Amino acid sequence: MLEGPIAKFTWKMLNMRIVLSVLLTITLCLCTSASIHAQPQRIGDFALLDHTGKFHQLSYFSDQQAVVLIAHTNDSALINTHRDALAQLVGQYAEQPIVFAMLNAQADTDRDRIAADAKQTALGIPVLVDETQLVAQSLQLTHTGEVLVIHPGRMTIEHRGSLDQLQRTGVALDAVMQGATIEPSSDARPSTGAAIQYVNAAPTGAKTPSYSRDIAPILKQHCVQCHHDGGIGPWSMNSHAMIQGWSPMIREVLMTQRMPPGQVDTHASKPLLKVAGLSTAELQTLVSWINAGAPGDDQPDPLSNLQISKSRYSFGEPDLIYTIPAQEIPATGVVDYRYVPVELNLDRDVWVRAMEFIPGDPEVLHHVIAYVSSPADKTVRGRATGAAQGESVGGFAPGRPGDAFRDDSGRLLKKGSNLLLQMHYTTSGKPSVDETEIGIFIYDEPPTFVMSGGVAGQRRFFVPPFEKEYPLEGIQEIERDAYLYDLMPHMHYRGKYMSYTAEYPDGSSELLLSVPKYNFNWQFNYALKEPLFLPAGSRIIARGAMDNSAQNRANPDPSKPVHFGLQTKHEMFFGFTTLRYVGDTPAAVAQDRQTTDSAAGG
Repeated sequence: MLEGPIAKFTWKMLNMRIVLSVLLTITLCLCTSASIHAQPQRIGDFALLDHTGKFHQLSYFSDQQAVVLIAHTNDSALINTHRDALAQLVGQYAEQPIVFAMLNAQADTDRDRIAADAKQTALGIPVLVDETQLVAQSLQLTHTGEVLVIHPGRMTIEHRGSLDQLQRTGVALDAVMQGATIEPSSDARPSTGAAIQYVNAAPTGAKTPSYSRDIAPILKQHCVQCHHDGGIGPWSMNSHAMIQGWSPMIREVLMTQRMPPGQVDTHASKPLLKVAGLSTAELQTLVSWINAGAPGDDQPDPLSNLQISKSRYSFGEPDLIYTIPAQEIPATGVVDYRYVPVELNLDRDVWVRAMEFIPGDPEVLHHVIAYVSSPADKTVRGRATGAAQGESVGGFAPGRPGDAFRDDSGRLLKKGSNLLLQMHYTTSGKPSVDETEIGIFIYDEPPTFVMSGGVAGQRRFFVPPFEKEYPLEGIQEIERDAYLYDLMPHMHYRGKYMSYTAEYPDGSSELLLSVPKYNFNWQFNYALKEPLFLPAGSRIIARGAMDNSAQNRANPDPSKPVHFGLQTKHEMFFGFTTLRYVGDTPAAVAQDRQTTDSAAGG
């Protein structure tokens, strides 16, 4: 051990080093803390409908430099006070890659009121409707009038401000445009708007939902039918461990409305037999549970021994079963549409009450459309337009159940007739052989009514490269009194949205169905809860749009124009319908057949 002056000097230097080290550590911690605090807040992707029913997803604006989001409420004195300043700010950046929107998360406000308020305010920017309050909660909004500047490419909140200090939003936008750092303001004040009352969203510190009592029943009702061993879902919801492991993905697909698939705008659509989607309470329960870490509990796992119905057919055992000839599918490349004739060998007329397809390889079979070919003509027809001359009697698409005809109605398959199947395959990376099976369910006696099909479509169009929203429209004329049952939108990868509207002879009209975010991978047949009477002279109008831009992640090549064609690299715009014409009975159809045969013979 050292002693004397040297020892004292050494200890003195050591103590100074310790003090300096501590001070340096404190300084670094403070700097790091300040740096962390100054860093933009990371947020997750989300999607909402606006006050007009249009779909908006944050990540879609990744080609923009900023999204300005303003917390909104109806009849807001604060928004009205700053309306002119806000309108000036919107106009100032109208030619810049900046998107403005409001977000209404007030739990007691419906969309009609929001739309009326937006019309009165006349700012011309969408009001996103956050009925679940999940988006507002994830953005940590507390008061109306708060203003967020979001970088959609980085998914970060770059600036938090308020309508009371709107000039600071302009400064923040200029900094974002220049790629500069936004410095926090020392005199920033919170919004003086009303506090957002989080009624739907779980408050901070709320009790975490129970996995066995709250979460598993929701998954059983909405998800497990596809997400089970051997199901069409990419993974199986067979245990808490699986759910917990996939919980971040579950939250993402819920917040962006990717799941459950086939969601419609229930506010605008007529009541449907089955509506895809979760209730406000179910969404909040699931997301709050995931935010809490998706914990388990000490109860038996309800999903571990869940028995999924193994019935291959939805309607029991078919009366007739046919297997199509084996179709060899290559590992890669584009497979042309195939038209496969199926000999039915019918020795009598039969009335079909339901038809269902069981894909041999669901990984490669994208869709099937079954056309009836007459006994006299078994040739392949309709290649040029994508539709055979015979009527469509059934089909298959991912997630689409079998076709069943309601109200004691059916479709006729004449003696000696056959099916012509339009089969669309996509490659999966490995060679495959598909042997799809067809189940036909028939009536013992002719039904009371005859069901028919139709389409409101457009076959001539030219979508320019990089076009984000190219509108299309198709019309189906209803020449005789009819009842409308089902609606099935069909487009390819550029399909953006589609709606159906009925226009009546008296000049009135009503929106029947709105699919705000069309997805080619899920082609659903939407059944009206109650058949809709269409007097003669009515029109069914299908309106939609194509997205041929790079922002459409499903787009094969945004640099090329798109026109009508059979392959998925081309496009289609069809609004299919299922309807029953008044007076169409088996006896009437038989009489028409005899008249037609007599005329042909004469």
